[in-house]
Amino acid sequence: VYTSKPTGDNNNSVKLNATKSDDKIAEQVFLEINKAEPLKLIDMPGVSTAADRKFITEAVTALQSQFPEMFSPSQRCRTPNVNVDNLRNSIFGAGILKRHKGEMTSSKELLNWLLVQNAAIGQKYENNQKLQKSISPKTWKKASKHGFYLGLESSWLFL
Repeated sequence: VYTSKPTGDNNNSVKLNATKSDDKIAEQVFLEINKAEPLKLIDMPGVSTAADRKFITEAVTALQSQFPEMFSPSQRCRTPNVNVDNLRNSIFGAGILKRHKGEMTSSKELLNWLLVQNAAIGQKYENNQKLQKSISPKTWKKASKHGFYLGLESSWLFL
């Protein structure tokens, strides 16, 4: 809480005095606000169904279990890494479940589809030196070492 005191001159200005505890509270509020992560579209109430959220979350969690080295806690991770929340949101936003309605009736089927897409991207890059050169050698080395390629590009989201 800030207190105000007249400065004593005739221009009616006010001097604000803050206590150390006020500064600490302000610092905590500032840090809390800056740590906040934006709400993803998939998690917004009324945007996705509970069933879609469940399928996508379970499939991405299973994918993370298979490729833990390729998942980053940072929402601004570097290629070829992916972030769980960003991946969930991308899958939802691309409408994969809607486009493949009937084919994907469980998270296991979505996971299998993701693994097929992953293998296809890996093969595409493996067989094309020009594509490999379009990414850094370090990125290609990590992706090929772990066999995880979904983080190299996003074209697979729209197949």
